[in-house]
Amino acid sequence: MARRDIKEARKDNIIESALQIFAEKGYTDATMTDIAKKAGVSTPVLYGYFKTKEDLLFTIPEKLSEEPVRTMDLALPYFRRAEEKIRMIVQGYLSLYENNPLYASLVMLELKTNRNFLKTKAYITIQKVARTLLESIREGISDGTFKEDTDALLVRSMILGTIEHICINKILLGEPKNLEVYIDPLVDTILDGIKKQSKQVSINLSIHNLEMSDNTEGNSEKKLRKKPLKTD
Repeated sequence: MARRDIKEARKDNIIESALQIFAEKGYTDATMTDIAKKAGVSTPVLYGYFKTKEDLLFTIPEKLSEEPVRTMDLALPYFRRAEEKIRMIVQGYLSLYENNPLYASLVMLELKTNRNFLKTKAYITIQKVARTLLESIREGISDGTFKEDTDALLVRSMILGTIEHICINKILLGEPKNLEVYIDPLVDTILDGIKKQSKQVSINLSIHNLEMSDNTEGNSEKKLRKKPLKTD
């Protein structure tokens, strides 16, 4: 194996070990010594890859979000309707968190409250997905799929906020068992509220019986008479 490949493999091992330690102990209580021990390297070797514990922390989302974002970029052009794009993005979020529970825990409980994370390359990558979601909502407004007065920023916040709430529930309470079952209910519930409803014309036909009767006292209806046939 080439020296570069060995270094990359060791780096990946360190990142995976750090993810497990951070999820187990929390970022504050975890130490670089703990991570080095878990990765099977010395502490000086660990510092040769990452200068600080925070650098290592921020490398994890950069590493794990790289492939899902690339997949989204490749798939997005094949979806024409705004609703399809939104559904695909929601699926990307929930599938990533479902298949990487330790990463989901790290994102929800550690990174969301770290101001320094906003300055990282990983945050830029994550924001790209959120920006694409916003653009998809605005696209739906522009093409008439969603109501003209829809607040795109609010709808995006509703979608992302629901995803976060469901994920945190699973992390802390163990429910729901599977995040991916919420993909369609989440999208349908929110988008059904902003879809422009097609105008439907309702025609009510009222049929009245026409009574034919002799013109008797108290009867205001006209009497229908047959005209006599003319004869020579």
